[in-house]
Amino acid sequence: MHIIGIMIDSANDDNDILKRRVHFNLLYDFYSPLLTARQRKVYETLCFSDLTLSEAAHVLGVSRQAVYILARHVMEKLEGIERELCFAVNTRHLEERIRELESENESLREKLREKEEDEGCLTR
Repeated sequence: MHIIGIMIDSANDDNDILKRRVHFNLLYDFYSPLLTARQRKVYETLCFSDLTLSEAAHVLGVSRQAVYILARHVMEKLEGIERELCFAVNTRHLEERIRELESENESLREKLREKEEDEGCLTR
C-alpha cells in the first residue's frame, strides 16, 4: 500500500487524491513542529520520498504495520490540530481574498488608465 491509500481510504479519482495530498502537505507545513521527531520522520519518509509502506518500513527499521499505524496517527493528529486551530483553512481563505483584491485592483487601474487616456484625447 502506498501513502495515498492511507490518505484516502476509498479513492474516487486522481483529482481527489491530489487534493488530499496537497491538503496533508499544507497541514504538515503548518503543524509539523507539533509532531514528534519520529512522527515527522514517518511522514517525510512516506510523503516526500514517495515510498510504499514496505519501503518506508525497511528505511525506518520497523514493520509495515507499524508504519501504517504511525502514518494514520500522524494524519489524524494533523487533522485534529487543524480542527482546533483552523490556520490552514483561514490561510486558504485569506489567499483567495488577496487574489480577489489583486484582481479588483488591477481592474480599477485599467479603468483609471482608460479614463486618463480618454481625458488626454479631450484636451488635445
